[in-house]
Amino acid sequence: MTFDEKLKARAGQEGNPIPEGFDSRMDALLDTLPAEVQPAKKRRAPRLAVCIGIAAAMVVGAAAAAPAILKIAQGAVNYFQSDQESVYAPLQTEYERFNAAVGMHQTVDGVTLSIDNIAVDDSYMSIFFTVSSETPLEQVGTESEPESWRAEWTAPVFRAIVNGMELDTIGKIDNEAYFVDDCTLKGIHRLASKEILPDQFDLLLCTDGTSRLTEGDVRFEMSIDKSTVDCLTVEPALDFTVDYTGTYEDGRAYSVHRTPRVERISISPLSSTLILSEQMASGDVFPFDAFVLRDDKGNYLTSFVSGTSTSGYDRSFHVIEFLGADEGTKSVTLIPFKSSFSVHTVTGPLDALPLTDGCENGLTLERLEVGDDKAVATFSPRGALWDASTAGSFSLTDKGGNYLPFNKFAYFDSHVDRETGKIIATLYYPDAAAEDVAKIAGVQFSQPNDDMVLLEDQAVTIDLQ
Repeated sequence: MTFDEKLKARAGQEGNPIPEGFDSRMDALLDTLPAEVQPAKKRRAPRLAVCIGIAAAMVVGAAAAAPAILKIAQGAVNYFQSDQESVYAPLQTEYERFNAAVGMHQTVDGVTLSIDNIAVDDSYMSIFFTVSSETPLEQVGTESEPESWRAEWTAPVFRAIVNGMELDTIGKIDNEAYFVDDCTLKGIHRLASKEILPDQFDLLLCTDGTSRLTEGDVRFEMSIDKSTVDCLTVEPALDFTVDYTGTYEDGRAYSVHRTPRVERISISPLSSTLILSEQMASGDVFPFDAFVLRDDKGNYLTSFVSGTSTSGYDRSFHVIEFLGADEGTKSVTLIPFKSSFSVHTVTGPLDALPLTDGCENGLTLERLEVGDDKAVATFSPRGALWDASTAGSFSLTDKGGNYLPFNKFAYFDSHVDRETGKIIATLYYPDAAAEDVAKIAGVQFSQPNDDMVLLEDQAVTIDLQ
């Protein structure tokens, strides 16, 4: 899950406004669950990043001396540690092939923020950093919440000024971090860029800091040369139409007419993304996002939403990150679909894995590791699956298939393995009694209903070669 998702989850618990349409979609999902099932708590954050939505002019003064050019080249990235889990660990080799060693640091109020490495391609700027102090860092969150979440909430949020202009990051905040010890935190912050960065550019990194950095004016000035990163990128500016009708479960008819545009598709060793834009019509809140991707060999590509920005006046943007393509991929086909987005429950004993049902497009629970305070599930997708980052929700049962009470107070998290495309989902239950944990004998997970209709006649193919 992303920093954005945890902000939304915590904001929902703290009484902030919920986006229009959210309630009805959530009700549709909850109606499909057994009556006693309660959704596990997802990430929540106690603060909103102040860099979101700020429309402020920033004047960057000329430096007395131009900073040295940092070239993207091969070099070690000490963020990756063998004893620390990371969503980006499968990309360690690629990150160490294409990064610039920075080695800049500033200290404010006894807290030192160091920029260790930067990796850049046509889709993302990835900033590897360290926060350290002689005294324990003030952590954001509570002791009952997973340590990895508290590390991400405690980590700084970065903004980037490129050649004097603030980088448009398509509303994406993507933080991952861990505590080395009480006084040291390491992290990676990824910024999704709406525009392709030039091969060479001046960069000013700013941060709104952490609990003890917010009073300081923390800025890092440098120049980056990313010309060595091989990116397969096309910008087709391809307009197309999604047009269909349907009927809600209560019998009401509806119609969809949307006019998205394929702005860019990019494949690099570090990431693969597709960027769509759309001029929003009256009544539309978010860009149309019901798509699946297929390569030129007929394989469906695991994809997940990586960022969305909306505008009532200009074009809104939507970023899809996907796996399974490389420099040999000849084309990618973007296929719209219609679906109820409803789910059903698959239930079975732990000794019956792998566990699935007959759905054409869905999940198979391959493995489940149950511990004293958490359970980790591995799902493999099959067929055309929409937004893999939202899949994999599960809960634990007793030998009779009954929902165990501690699920109600559990925390849920998931991510997509960027090497295998599998979904890794974790259920945390730190306050569960030992006798209740001992009753765990089964599992139930949410499976998409098999009602996805691919609109092949409205699909568009983007040639890459």
